[in-house]
Amino acid sequence: MTKLERRSFLKSALLAAPFLGGCASPSAYAPPRRPPASGRINLAVIGCGTMGRGNMNGFLADPRVRVAVVCDPVLACPTYGYDAKTPGGRQPFKEAVDRHYGNTDCRMVADWREVVADPTVDAVLVSTTDHWHALISVAAMKAGKHVYCQKPMTLGVSEGQVMVEAARKSGVVFQVGSQQRSASEFRVACELFMNGYLGDCRTCTIGLTYPHNDSRGNHHARNPERTKAPAYFDPKGMWDMWQGPAEHWEDDAFIPGIHEPLAWRWNWRTGSGTICDWGAHHLDILQWALGKDRSGPVAIENFTCDFQPPDAVVAPEVFSTPYHFAFDVVYANGFRAHVCDTSGAKQGLTFHGSKGDLFVTRGKLDRPDHLRKWNEKRDLKDTETHLYRNPQAHSHEMDFIDGIFSGKPVATDCEIGHRSITIAHLANICARLNLKGLQWDAAREQVVGPHAAEANPALVVKHHNGWKLEA
Repeated sequence: MTKLERRSFLKSALLAAPFLGGCASPSAYAPPRRPPASGRINLAVIGCGTMGRGNMNGFLADPRVRVAVVCDPVLACPTYGYDAKTPGGRQPFKEAVDRHYGNTDCRMVADWREVVADPTVDAVLVSTTDHWHALISVAAMKAGKHVYCQKPMTLGVSEGQVMVEAARKSGVVFQVGSQQRSASEFRVACELFMNGYLGDCRTCTIGLTYPHNDSRGNHHARNPERTKAPAYFDPKGMWDMWQGPAEHWEDDAFIPGIHEPLAWRWNWRTGSGTICDWGAHHLDILQWALGKDRSGPVAIENFTCDFQPPDAVVAPEVFSTPYHFAFDVVYANGFRAHVCDTSGAKQGLTFHGSKGDLFVTRGKLDRPDHLRKWNEKRDLKDTETHLYRNPQAHSHEMDFIDGIFSGKPVATDCEIGHRSITIAHLANICARLNLKGLQWDAAREQVVGPHAAEANPALVVKHHNGWKLEA
């Protein structure tokens, strides 16, 4: 297909598609894209920001992949990254791809619907703001495109349910960006726990880091000022596209403290705070260790939180997600995990066993004395539980590509990601409804018990401006 033919096709597809607030929602599913064994996967990057850059670099390192399209409503902005000093937007991403391949073949587009409609795209990386993950992922799955979706996978439980159904119906490969499942220290920690090497272990402490915009120097510093949208939303209409299904602010205001890169996490309209941001990682490891990938806990208990930094009152209607928090995640077998921000526990997971504590965080595994010399390859018996391990020790991105070529399961499929982030969503429901806890039926995916009537409606994510999510 020539460039002229492709442009003609995409224009026709976008004009002919049924629009739901601008969202094409076909009822049929295209067959999954299956490249030949010796072929290359054409991948589109949708969301050219902080995590998008890291994931894109992972795909650029894989010779089986061709990054063919970069897509973002932002043309170019210099304040991405945890230090707010990294260029982002579709133009800087295209320049990076062009440098890597030594040509200018990579296309850049502003509207993600053009990517979904493109018949030459085999797979997509969805690394947008959280409020777009579900809509874009489901549309891509319906188009037969494989999906690597950044975490937290959803804004709420209802979105995850639709995504899981779409993944099942489509048959595409879906990998959630919970890359700790592709890191050996977390796998070994879970295998030691599951196989009884810690002795009697019924509790765990999990520390989730402070909000990025308070601890990593981002320049917006909780600024609630209402301004006009920056010029980097280009062409005209891209600020509206960025907001998409999120409820717009009065006068279509742009608020630096929650709309600049990474800041969107701190308002319920576009993000879900630290509980989901880091809970998507560490609660996922908890689920892995407990063998609950297709299930979950029975209760959230002892929930407490405050919504403001110490000695500060900063526009609570704008900065609406919890700042400090603590709660317990309780399972049917009595296992209890205490989760809190890092003012109360160090970042990572500590399993408390009768033979000693085991602590794991990124790049670090502290084992009890009796396990100092334990070696997985030598000491893990064939009869014991072995967790998923990519045979070639590939990165999380490469594991996704392996799955596309082989058709075999990947490290963190759609349901795994949904079940893990559900725990964080339940904790956030406690925050939003001022509850001390709630009871959860993981089989029916409903709150049960005394708070069911008020909590179950909160499982549903409301989409605005005509956008609809359907599997």
